[in-house]
Amino acid sequence: MQRKQRGVALIVVLLVVAIIAVLAVSISGRNQVSVRRTINMAEYDQAYWYAISAEELARKVLKQDLDDAEGRVHLQQYWALSNAVFPAEVGQIGGTISDLRSCFNLNSLSQTSTTNKNTQVETLPVAAKQYKALLEDIGIDEFNAERLMYTLKDYLDADTDIGTYGAEDDDYEARKVPYRAANTLMSDRSELRAVLGYSQEIYRKLLPYVCVIPGNNTQVLNVNTVKVEQAALLAAMLENKISVGEAESIINQRASSGFDKVDDFWQQGSLASIASQDDQMKSSFAVSSKFFMLDGRAKVDDAVFHMQSVLHVIGGNKLEVLTRQYGGQ
Repeated sequence: MQRKQRGVALIVVLLVVAIIAVLAVSISGRNQVSVRRTINMAEYDQAYWYAISAEELARKVLKQDLDDAEGRVHLQQYWALSNAVFPAEVGQIGGTISDLRSCFNLNSLSQTSTTNKNTQVETLPVAAKQYKALLEDIGIDEFNAERLMYTLKDYLDADTDIGTYGAEDDDYEARKVPYRAANTLMSDRSELRAVLGYSQEIYRKLLPYVCVIPGNNTQVLNVNTVKVEQAALLAAMLENKISVGEAESIINQRASSGFDKVDDFWQQGSLASIASQDDQMKSSFAVSSKFFMLDGRAKVDDAVFHMQSVLHVIGGNKLEVLTRQYGGQ
């Protein structure tokens, strides 16, 4: 009897030891996860502040370049250096700065058209004509280019009037997942995918040429920062009065420090005759910029933080942050 009791007691002791061991392993595992989570949060937080410091560095570099060049912006300035990486304590800070006047501002399509009271003929804004030309340059036929231009215009403008080939709330509410036209400016170019007719294929074709300047609906191209691979954009800004090949030639022949003034640009090739014909179109070109995008990244151990900041030049060449977007697109 005593042997049986001893056997039962031994089993109970072993069972208690096993339970305690399981609990100890579980507690230890939870503690490790908790410690790792705390470390990750601390690293991520540090990476965030490193990204903010990259933004501050970008502001200083841009201000210095603008002061040195008296407002002129070109690709030989320090801000245009690509993939600059700086070492930091247990990490790295890096990023690139791009000129938001070297792309097509989609918000410019919100500009209103004018209608002749007598003939009821609609006159499109210059930006709308330039955007349609850009769509044609990337391989979209004339009819679909006009349709896509009108749908984007209706999506952005404040009214609910449907343009010639446009779309408003009724068209969006009839979709499988219904929603309404924004009728306001975009904050990011990815919103273009919400516009009727803009497939993933069209969106990807447009990506190298388009951008969004938050709160701004003007379209101005800096002829000093447009790159040769964006020649289609330059041709479109001239409403395709020159070919993409001619646009490439103009960009290739541009001095490394760009044009000193915009009038020098208009002396290239056949541009002088174009400039004399259309003052409105001529006013959409410049050799300066007041909007820049910082695509910043920071790394602390295994934590990586990605931030995009839109910077706006204000009085005294100081820069303010218009928007910040975390995580990228």
